[in-house]
Amino acid sequence: MMRWLIALLLVLNLATLAWQWDAFARWGWGPHTQQEPERLLQQIRPEALKIEIPPAPLPAEASSAANPSAATPPAAAEPAAPVTGAAVPDAGQTPKTAHP
Repeated sequence: MMRWLIALLLVLNLATLAWQWDAFARWGWGPHTQQEPERLLQQIRPEALKIEIPPAPLPAEASSAANPSAATPPAAAEPAAPVTGAAVPDAGQTPKTAHP
């Protein structure tokens, strides 16, 4: 009984995957994709948009970013304060609560 249930779930998952990949679209059973072509017509000066890719970091910067302990000397590191209890807000601040 359990094998049949697992097999049925596997077949249903494969059918859902095929449906999402438009395998049944030629018969009119594809997923409904939302398209808004009128938004392209409403654009103001789309040629002014510039997409820039940031430059790749130099090898020295990449190694220091990968190993932050190498970037700061051990003497400059400050010891972390131990955390005890929950954080308490200042007396001047009021906690924000959601009211229906």
